[in-house]
Amino acid sequence: MAVITKINVECSYLKSLPNFENIRFTAGVEIDVKPGEDAKDVYDKGWDIVGEEIEKQLALFEETDTSKAKKGLK
Repeated sequence: MAVITKINVECSYLKSLPNFENIRFTAGVEIDVKPGEDAKDVYDKGWDIVGEEIEKQLALFEETDTSKAKKGLK
């Protein structure tokens, strides 16, 4: 049986914006599996980290823009 030494987890979330625009949020993590550690627990920890990061990115994007300057292309 193979020995698992590292676990990679990556998630990407595509959000649709007005005017047929999109924005993609991506987060990833690589975690070393220590001897005696359960690989499934490490995998679950990786998903928790990635999910929290995507949530942070979404929250930043959804903050109300109070500036008078318009961003993006005209």
